[in-house]
Amino acid sequence: MDSPSSYYDAVVLGGGLAPRFCTALLAKRGFRVLLVGHGSLPETYSLGVLRLPRRPHTFIGARSPIAKRLLSELGLRQRLKRLATPLDPAFQLALPGHRLDMPRDGGRRQKEIEREFSKVKRSVDEFYREVDRVSQEFDQIVERDLVWPPETFLERREFSRAGAQQLLDRLEKSPQLLGELPEEHPFRLAAGLPASFAGRVDPDQLNALGFLRLYANWYDGAVALREGAETLHQLLQERTIANSGVVRMEDRVGTIIEKRGGVCGVRLQTTGEEIGCRHVVAGIELSSLLEAISERAKFEELFEEIGEPGLSHYRYTLNLVLMRKGIPAGMGRDVFYARSAELPYTGENALHVQSSRIDEARQLLCVQALLPRREVEDEDGYLDTVRERLLASLVELVPFLEEHLLVVDSPH
Repeated sequence: MDSPSSYYDAVVLGGGLAPRFCTALLAKRGFRVLLVGHGSLPETYSLGVLRLPRRPHTFIGARSPIAKRLLSELGLRQRLKRLATPLDPAFQLALPGHRLDMPRDGGRRQKEIEREFSKVKRSVDEFYREVDRVSQEFDQIVERDLVWPPETFLERREFSRAGAQQLLDRLEKSPQLLGELPEEHPFRLAAGLPASFAGRVDPDQLNALGFLRLYANWYDGAVALREGAETLHQLLQERTIANSGVVRMEDRVGTIIEKRGGVCGVRLQTTGEEIGCRHVVAGIELSSLLEAISERAKFEELFEEIGEPGLSHYRYTLNLVLMRKGIPAGMGRDVFYARSAELPYTGENALHVQSSRIDEARQLLCVQALLPRREVEDEDGYLDTVRERLLASLVELVPFLEEHLLVVDSPH
């Protein structure tokens, strides 16, 4: 490596919340840190005078100990509180033969569940007991300073003392959630859809802990942020810069430079500039990371042992602007909608519909669907028909959609 133009303790890659939080915290704790956007796109895009989102966004888990701790350390908790609106009901479910709200209050939620799913009350009650039990145990664990995953003897000992390993082992060995319900039962949709759409993780790769935590965060801590995800992105960037961190969202790392088995720097693809560093933290897709690594031997060994992670779904967004009078009365901000419990939770069969006000006359529906990778990549013309199929599906949820529709657009 030639003489680097600058040196950092860590170079962080990516523009999502995780890399932005990481960068802001490192800067706050006195590390010299650089955030490189690495091709990440802004959360919104322009269509004429409209600013439209690239995906639905709800800040879930805002009340969790992790979020409270991070925001407090960064001095953002009170500022974010003024910009956030708690969601109650947290979300709505529109399922085959069932319509229900998911209130935060446990008593009200129980009444909704009993009204719609009284015939499977025992299985449903056990599911919610497990959600609450795991959430409480995990909250107690993450309140402690632990290394995930533990590597040294001391780290493993503290990990075990906190009960983290016991929780993971119990979830791995426990019977399948909702195992007593038939595969086509609508409550499987009620449980599965919020977690599947909650983050950017491929739903097929969610383990039991991730699934239960995402679901619990949805109904217990979801908030809507003014201006969506850009609000939190901007606050974190301000904190990073205020603590002498550097943000270069327009740049991309072409090569991660290694020396003697460790990272010693990065080479920017955009300028060829070489930057020295002790660590690289990647908050990007694995395929994008591997493109920047010259020596893949260690990864190949790992993939041989556990298998190489594979993408099974793409997330597709469709934005609809319509007259507000076309929105059904009582429709909530976040609706998880499914047409059939017997079909896969993909394509036009299962949608996350997020509704937000543009002005006195217009409403925005930001719709997300999970598209099967094989169909997208292998079927000629599949993407050409997605828009029309999603619109046809939405008409069943929003009956007067077509006569009030003003704009249809996708960021893809």
